[in-house]
Amino acid sequence: MSVMLLLVIGCAPDPVGDGLLGEGWANPFPSQHHVVNGRVSLNLDELPLGGPTPLPVERLGTRSGFSPAQTAVVRLDGVNAAALPGWHSPTPGEGGVQLWDLSSGEALPVMAELDKNDPSDRPGLLIRPLTTLTPGHQIAVVVTTDAAPRPAVVDALLGKRAPEGSEEAAALTQATFERLLAVGVNPDTVAVAWDFPVSAGDTILHDALAWATPTGDFSLDRVREAGDAPPRTYRAAEGELIVPDLLVDDLWLNLDDVGGVSPTGEVGAHLYVHIPESVRDAPAGTVPVMIFGHGIFSEPSAYLDDENDDNGVIRLADELGVILIATRWRGLTTPDIAGALAVANDFGRLPSLPDRLIQGQVNTRALAELALDGALYEHPVFEGESGQSLPQRGRLVYYGISLGGIEGAVFVSGGAPVDAAVLHVGGGTWSTMLERSSNWPIFEGLLVEVVEDPWDRQVLFALSQMWWDPADPMASAGLLTAGPPVLLQESLGDEQVPNLTTRALARAAGLQQQQPSVETVWGLDPILVPTRPGHSAYMQYDPERPLPPDTNQPAPVTDAHTIPRVWASHRETVAAFVALYTEGSLVSACGEEPCSASNSSE
Repeated sequence: MSVMLLLVIGCAPDPVGDGLLGEGWANPFPSQHHVVNGRVSLNLDELPLGGPTPLPVERLGTRSGFSPAQTAVVRLDGVNAAALPGWHSPTPGEGGVQLWDLSSGEALPVMAELDKNDPSDRPGLLIRPLTTLTPGHQIAVVVTTDAAPRPAVVDALLGKRAPEGSEEAAALTQATFERLLAVGVNPDTVAVAWDFPVSAGDTILHDALAWATPTGDFSLDRVREAGDAPPRTYRAAEGELIVPDLLVDDLWLNLDDVGGVSPTGEVGAHLYVHIPESVRDAPAGTVPVMIFGHGIFSEPSAYLDDENDDNGVIRLADELGVILIATRWRGLTTPDIAGALAVANDFGRLPSLPDRLIQGQVNTRALAELALDGALYEHPVFEGESGQSLPQRGRLVYYGISLGGIEGAVFVSGGAPVDAAVLHVGGGTWSTMLERSSNWPIFEGLLVEVVEDPWDRQVLFALSQMWWDPADPMASAGLLTAGPPVLLQESLGDEQVPNLTTRALARAAGLQQQQPSVETVWGLDPILVPTRPGHSAYMQYDPERPLPPDTNQPAPVTDAHTIPRVWASHRETVAAFVALYTEGSLVSACGEEPCSASNSSE
């Protein structure tokens, strides 16, 4: 270990100041400069949040590093956009921007882009990992001279005598360059480089789930029989499930000084039961039960009370012969829209969104436990036309759409007691998904009014990932395949959940790519179908719609996100994977060609 590196470890850099490049504490962000005595320490007072609510900086003080899905941001002169790596075909260790795991010596897949929302001649450079970063490891960001000229300040920091007042920044920069040399990076090709530590992002999730034991109290008050419910429905019921309440004022997780979660009392969680027409006379104890996860700013009734069944969920349940049970993904449901808009006007309230999603995780886990315990099925709602108890005991599967695919991945990673899970058009890295989503414009308009500087917004987005982590599947992706088999489904050109985030999640979880496919995804091994039971995989649907622009701006609406879910081939794929009709294998429901708009049926 060099003398310079020992110097860095022995001193505590001051996060309040001009940062590594002498242009403010957040240029670049994040870096080792933002860690003091082994804990993240930031000067958030300089960030305009657009409202009176301060970001809960004390929560960062429990972390020894940054997010496993951390975007890095930097502003440089003369960036050559043509030299920036894209997300389709990563080339780790090559190109104008590189990402290195200094702890393992491994080059990581990365993409980089200039902030398309900044019209200035010096927009932020946004550097996004295309897989998870390992907690406990040190990550280096490298911008080479192919992408930008070396700033004079970097030459000064690398000099034998650091400029007065920049001794700590010089020590950190020199240490980074030395470690890069050790992994094979030629310092002469580096314009600027810095590094930062990574810490686990799912600790709060697992602390919260420890409280996800149902009280056993529930009600199903609004019951509708066939004729009063949508077509293909035998019975629908809504009510309430009593669960531990982990929120303070229904906004923030109740956290202690070290980040531990504890209940504030009990609360009613929404409960929905859907029994399809096809199972009304099924033999007792034979009807499988599936937890259904709804999409963003929606709720179960938006799918299961829909007379037109525009999302195909009612037909799916009827053809599979499966009972659906559901609750709401708190934080991003229909009743939470006002809260999300409030965040756009006051960014300091952002943690309320993932905090509520964690409550949603607890609610869903409690529902699963109540179902497996059998207590839920004692209600007469679950009786068939002859009075027989329909549900199959001891077995449970999961099917989630969009938000239900994203949070469903967190649900499974958290140890959900399910036998199989289909995650339809899900992804990871909330801070990257939001700007690219076609759902973003209404929130963007409000945020731009209160945080006018595009650079400030990008720092906030990058910073926000640490609060998103507990409700982001990228933070726990390594556990996604540790339990039941998982099928992650992508729709090419998805305008709501960007393909790059779905593929990053698939890569981070170590999924194989089901064949046949339209595009080969870097880092995924192929898997031929059909398979034996138990395999997890990533698969593609092609709705044959125009692809969105490759920028950090909202995608135009093309319905690529929604089209495949109504295909008969989709229903056949889901049925096979959750082992309702077959032995639980991956199948090619569209033959020798990928499932697409021209090779599928409704």
